[in-house]
Amino acid sequence: MSPRSWYLVYGIFLHVIWSGAAKVEFYSSVDSMQDLAQVEQELLNATRSYLETQQQQLNFYRRYVDQIKREHEWAVGQLKLDEYLGHPLHAFRLIKRLVQDWDALIFEPILTNQPREDFRQFSDVLTRDLGYPDQSELQGAIKGLARLQRVYNLSTSDLAGGVINGFSYDSELQWPMANFELGNTKRAGRLLNQILKPEPTHTAQQTRKYLENHEPGKKIQEKNPSWYGNYTRLCQGKRLPEESSGSPLKCYLDGKRHAYFTLAPLQVEPVHLDPDISVYHGMLNSQQILSIFEEADKEEMVRSAVAGEGGKRTVRDLRVSQQTWLDYTTPIMESVSRIIQFVSGFDMAGAEHMQVANYGVGGQYEPHPDYFEVNLPSQFEGDRISTSMFYLSDVEQGGYTVFTKLNVFLPPVKGALVMWHNLHRSLDVDVRTLHAGCPVIVGSKRIGNIWMHSGYQEFRRPCNLTSDSYKSAAYRKSV
Repeated sequence: MSPRSWYLVYGIFLHVIWSGAAKVEFYSSVDSMQDLAQVEQELLNATRSYLETQQQQLNFYRRYVDQIKREHEWAVGQLKLDEYLGHPLHAFRLIKRLVQDWDALIFEPILTNQPREDFRQFSDVLTRDLGYPDQSELQGAIKGLARLQRVYNLSTSDLAGGVINGFSYDSELQWPMANFELGNTKRAGRLLNQILKPEPTHTAQQTRKYLENHEPGKKIQEKNPSWYGNYTRLCQGKRLPEESSGSPLKCYLDGKRHAYFTLAPLQVEPVHLDPDISVYHGMLNSQQILSIFEEADKEEMVRSAVAGEGGKRTVRDLRVSQQTWLDYTTPIMESVSRIIQFVSGFDMAGAEHMQVANYGVGGQYEPHPDYFEVNLPSQFEGDRISTSMFYLSDVEQGGYTVFTKLNVFLPPVKGALVMWHNLHRSLDVDVRTLHAGCPVIVGSKRIGNIWMHSGYQEFRRPCNLTSDSYKSAAYRKSV
């Protein structure tokens, strides 16, 4: 393999191994997609180098053949062939060419084609060793597009054309392919004709060959669950009309919760009462968030799973993201631990490690509770009494956090913290806290979750004299 090829392979190998991309899928995380884009850039560079080398060889072959052709024409046109061959130098050159030159300069390079072998080794490293995407990745991305189409009522033609909520994000060459994969084969054919009719040699002819040899995607027909209507409505930023329950909620500053906030009071945005859901703005700055990402980069990102029967965790399409876990031993995570302790009032001895998650193409988490209620993991000291979720990025479009039973939606705001209780003071589960992460339309959603367990909080959030369990029982009867 040529030095350049080895350099490219080695560079990709280090990049992918350090980032962990070879061990995870790509479409379920925008961060992993960035690794994949780097792989494609290296592939582009290697292919360009290969084509340049091949062109140089072809130019050499062409010059050599032209030279021999001219000599043959001169020998036949200007002299008789026997006169030409009668010259000892001409005879020597003819024999030398047939014995050595044609073999060394033409046959061997063409048959061995070392640049091609270098390129094959390079591609083998990509496809075999470095986690090159396969058909399942394409299907995952297609499912993501179909999910966006369903949740946000996007037309197939707009989505396939890269137009989302009036903004165009795509190029014309992608339109036929996207329509095809979304099941709109007729429109895909029309778009291809529009491109190829004025310019038959356009690269879209390769797209046509692909479409002619592949089955189109199928439009997904599903029976929607009972929560789906509220879910999609809230994801689109729409609430159901509801009667006023008193004075409207207002933002306020809170400098009395803990001495830590005396000089820099909490910026509190209450979004729901009973159960209490509050957004605390400006809890992390950009440098702190960057430090969290640097710590997360040191860990392996894996596809997010959901708890199933017997507490076993499985990968399912209802949750499309990647995640890793961070303990509180580093300076930045010690700071995060203090923030959660001072805001919540809970003992961090009952806190799980921080889960850092990133959402990919159509990334989402369908409505779910954070409590377990049953099948509690053996290492837990009590159920998850509260959720503290940091937004670690803004999201250009989509990606809201919605509470489907409470008529609440929250757009991600970088640096903000959302907090709520999953259990009543009686430690019964609060079924009203069912929530979801809406599909990301455009952008990258990054969050950090910290769940607190009830086992250490007896004196931090004691039960009332009167049990509040009736709230859950009453709510269950009303739905």
